[in-house]
Amino acid sequence: MGTMQIILVIFMVATLAVVVVGVIAMAVNGKLNKNHSNKLMRLRVLFQAIAVLIFVIIIWLARN
Repeated sequence: MGTMQIILVIFMVATLAVVVVGVIAMAVNGKLNKNHSNKLMRLRVLFQAIAVLIFVIIIWLARN
């Protein structure tokens, strides 16, 4: 497994972790959800965008 694939897996796992934390925070409906739900969503979108970008780079490099 190459370096780019490892980085991709790291960002995919980070995205999943942020989603799980967000879902748990919504389920508990506590102070964490009210204070940090917007930050968690932004973090998820950022990690997801980086993962997609790395995926596109991997595909592009594989074709060349």
